[in-house]
Amino acid sequence: MPPPSPFDVEPVRATRTFEAAIEHLTEAIERAGLRTGDRLPNEGTLAEQLGISKPTLRQALRVLELSGLVQVRRGKSGGIFVATDLVPSVAIFTAVKLEEAAAVDVLRARRVLERAVVHEAMRAASAADLVELERTVDLLERHLGERPSVMRADAMFHRALVRSCRNETIRAAMRGVGRGLAPIRDAYSGGVAYDRQTLDVHRRQIAAMRQRDEDALEKVLDEHFRMLETQFAKGIGRRWSDLFGPRARRNT
Repeated sequence: MPPPSPFDVEPVRATRTFEAAIEHLTEAIERAGLRTGDRLPNEGTLAEQLGISKPTLRQALRVLELSGLVQVRRGKSGGIFVATDLVPSVAIFTAVKLEEAAAVDVLRARRVLERAVVHEAMRAASAADLVELERTVDLLERHLGERPSVMRADAMFHRALVRSCRNETIRAAMRGVGRGLAPIRDAYSGGVAYDRQTLDVHRRQIAAMRQRDEDALEKVLDEHFRMLETQFAKGIGRRWSDLFGPRARRNT
């Protein structure tokens, strides 16, 4: 049998990033002629070749592992290995749908938990905490259109918000939500217009917190949550109301 071809994966240029990564990885495995037990490049190399973040790559690998195409082994002798010679297309499709359902759960959980965090932060935040929040927003404004920097500034904003609650249990809960949101944000956010909208809702959120205006805060939080929810719903061909509206639970 001839040796396998070099593993060459096409970069992702699509809105539904993790699904495109799955398709590109599957095609690359077939094109390279890899067989059961063959090793794929490491996570860093794959993420670089695909042009995506490691959280998004791990989301794609999780789907491929759940479908039975690859096996991800941890530790010194670990790596990413082909688990079958036959590409399980139906299983991959099913796993993608399960991953989308998990993403909906994360976005719904964010509404519940982050809303509670913001209200607690409004009560507990010191003047120094609010200054730190404003600093992260200034950083975001300074890097409008620079997606990696904007995402880092956005993450700093949310971490500063959680820290201002001064509650370790809240911090632990929000770390879990943050891990679930990372690949969703990576796949669906971006662009100067979106960055400016993020900047605007962050500034209005801080202003409402300063004024302890609960009505204004509720309004801006709903707008903030809907931004990513709407992009996600559009990306998977659904309506926001079907996934996150008042009747969403009975329709999904």
